[in-house]
Amino acid sequence: MIFGVIVAPRLSKLSNETVNDLMYNLFPTLVSFIEATGMITIVFGAGEFIHYLIGYYRSGGISEVYHVLFSTGWGICIFSGAILGIIGFSIGLLIGHYFEKLFKLFRSIDPESIDEIKLVQGKLKYYSTFGALLLTITVILMILGVSFLPLPQ
Repeated sequence: MIFGVIVAPRLSKLSNETVNDLMYNLFPTLVSFIEATGMITIVFGAGEFIHYLIGYYRSGGISEVYHVLFSTGWGICIFSGAILGIIGFSIGLLIGHYFEKLFKLFRSIDPESIDEIKLVQGKLKYYSTFGALLLTITVILMILGVSFLPLPQ
C-alpha cells in the first residue's frame, strides 16, 4: 500500500528503460514477498484469535464467547479489526491485480498503453491510500484489543 502511495507516482519521473528494468526484475519479487508476509500475518493472527475463542468456549460455552466478543473492549476491538482486516485484505488483492496489470502494460511494446498506465497508477494510488487508512485503523484496534485482553480462565 505504501508502495502505491509513495513509489508509483514517482515512476513516471524515471526514464522508460529504468522503469522497464524495475518492472522486469525487482517488482515481481518484491510483490511476491509482500504477499507472502501478509498471508503469514493473517494466518497467525487468525490462529491466535481462534486460540482465545476456544479458551473462552471451554470456560463458559458459547454464551461466554458471545459475551466476550460483543460486550468487552477486547472483543469489540478485535471483531471490528477483523472486519476491517478482511476489507483491507480484499483491497490488497485488488492492488495486487492492478500491479499485475501494470507489469503487463510495461512489458507490452504498444506506445498507446501510456494512457492506460497512468490510469492504473491513479487507481493504485487511490486504493493504496484507502488500504493504508484501513491498515492503520486495524493496527490501532489490535493495540487497543491487547490492552483490554481478558484472558480465559
